[in-house]
Amino acid sequence: MRKLSLVVSALFLTLSAAVALGQTVRVNWHVHAPFGDYHTYAWADAKDKGPAFYTQWVRHDVDGEMTSKGLRQVAANQHPDLYVYYHMVTQDYIGTRTTYGGFGWGDDEWGSWGGDDDMGDMGMGQGMPRTRAVPRMMGILTVDLIDVSHKQLVWRGQATTDVVSTTQKGDEQQVHKSIEKMFTQFPPKKQ
Repeated sequence: MRKLSLVVSALFLTLSAAVALGQTVRVNWHVHAPFGDYHTYAWADAKDKGPAFYTQWVRHDVDGEMTSKGLRQVAANQHPDLYVYYHMVTQDYIGTRTTYGGFGWGDDEWGSWGGDDDMGDMGMGQGMPRTRAVPRMMGILTVDLIDVSHKQLVWRGQATTDVVSTTQKGDEQQVHKSIEKMFTQFPPKKQ
């Protein structure tokens, strides 16, 4: 029973590490900014915010985080304390995937089945590695908070995702997790 417990724990840690490596969140801020004096915010459009499709989730999630931190959204013409901008950049790149001939069906680490196409190589117990190019898309989401009276960037959260989801639900979850992680460090704790 103890061996099973150790195996399950090791598997959990391995999977947790793999998930953690898929998304990196960094936050930085102006150390002298008066975060306790900020009570209102308004959205401002960045010149190049990226795919507008993500706006629906970014705004919803940032609004929720800002509200939970005690800030109130106002119109831009009502002289807010902060302007909120977001930028989303996606980039295609070619990754690699290595599989090993073995047993089973499908193109995964257990083996492969098929011909010379995307299904893999046919054979059982071959043990020969096969590496192939896999198109992927990475994404970087940045949320900036600007002190309106000083016209100065005071806080930035940035999330980098190695592989952008291929489904709408996955996109929504990635945006939500990214913003949630960013705002765990807002307002920053005094040094």
